[in-house]
Amino acid sequence: MRNPMKNEMKAPSPETKSLRPQTALLVAGILILTALFLSACGGAKKEEAAKAEAGEKAGEHKEGEGEEVSLSPEALAAAKLEFAEVAARAGGGLLRVTGSVEVNQQQTQQATPLVSGRIERVYVALGDRVRTGQPLAVIASPQIAQMHGKLHEAETKLALAERNLKRVEQAENRAAVLSAKAKLDEAEAALKRTRRLIEVGAGAGKDLVAAETTYRTAKAEYDFQSNIALNKEIQEARADVETDRVDVAHIRDEMKSLGAPVSSEEHSEHGDDHKRDTSLIVLRAPISGTVTERLVNAGAGIEPGKPLFTIANLSTVWVIANVPEAQVSRLRISTAARVSAAALGGDARSGRITYIDPQLNEETRTAKVRVELANAGERLKGGMFVEVEFQTGTAEAATDEELFVPETAIQRIGNRTIVFVADENEPGHFKVREVELGGESSGYRAVTGGLKAGERVVTKGGFTLKSQMQKGELGEEH
Repeated sequence: MRNPMKNEMKAPSPETKSLRPQTALLVAGILILTALFLSACGGAKKEEAAKAEAGEKAGEHKEGEGEEVSLSPEALAAAKLEFAEVAARAGGGLLRVTGSVEVNQQQTQQATPLVSGRIERVYVALGDRVRTGQPLAVIASPQIAQMHGKLHEAETKLALAERNLKRVEQAENRAAVLSAKAKLDEAEAALKRTRRLIEVGAGAGKDLVAAETTYRTAKAEYDFQSNIALNKEIQEARADVETDRVDVAHIRDEMKSLGAPVSSEEHSEHGDDHKRDTSLIVLRAPISGTVTERLVNAGAGIEPGKPLFTIANLSTVWVIANVPEAQVSRLRISTAARVSAAALGGDARSGRITYIDPQLNEETRTAKVRVELANAGERLKGGMFVEVEFQTGTAEAATDEELFVPETAIQRIGNRTIVFVADENEPGHFKVREVELGGESSGYRAVTGGLKAGERVVTKGGFTLKSQMQKGELGEEH
């Protein structure tokens, strides 16, 4: 007897036969979808890996290379950008920097007393114009009073020595010279008498010889006595006079060097010293100019060597320009310069470099360059800020070319200096280019690196591109 269950398993029903092809198709579809999904995931991972590798390679390049900014056609139209080509010009040109006005130190002097004392009067105020030798102040100095006393003593001693010399000369001549003169007269008379006797034949030749000898002896004695320089007493008196005269001259010179009033006569009159204050000394202006400092008032005590006034001749001034480190090598002593300031209006002043500081400022990396120029009307004052233009063109530089862009093309982001270069193949696309700048000339800046001649840079509307660039950087950070 057959088992009915076995027969049912071996002989499937018609419905079962119809389901088998559908199941196979469903499984095949699932397998295909799974393969496609796995392939897509693997491609995404490869793409991410490629991007990461590209990012690592980009990080090896200098910051700023390959950066781009794009604007949509609508944003490009709204920005109203303007462009200019990078121009090549002959080397040299103008270098424009800032600076400040300083007083010409070579035309500035201080009025300094060389004695101690007390200020009695002050004749000038800050800002007054003075002439050379004009009184600035009166000082009461005990030191000057003592020197007046020494001068009076020395002059009195000199006067006594001169009177003694005169007395000695007169007394000596009256005794010695008169005696010698009497002997000479007697010898001369005897000689004449002997000659007459010889002429008439009444005298002897030996008498004539003896008379002539006596005359010559008397003449020599008279000449000796007449020459008072040979007299010992007179020589001593003259030595005393010369010594006293030198002492007087030394005291007078010392007083003059201290600024004390001294009479031009060899013997000053001291009879009225008791009627005037001999301690007073006048401090005078050493040069003509303007009083820029006044450090004392009446009644103040002073010390020797301490400046009381500063006087500056403002007919010439110094302009100290701050030149960047990279531009200092373009300047030389005697390089021409033009200085402009608000106080001058459109009246710029011309000058030349007289000094270049060999030491740079470590904080600003600039060198101080001194320009000396005339200050007609004294319109430039110490401390004023000015703009300085240097003519840096030379015969050697004229053979080279430099690149220039308008000043408005320069953009700064942090410590980076950039320009936006238009992509000629894709309108609305701009390359961000870092540049190195040189000097300024009439609204243009020299570019020493980062650009090529003929490239078009954005001169107006760069703020829009900079904002778009910074917006993109913020987006990448998130």
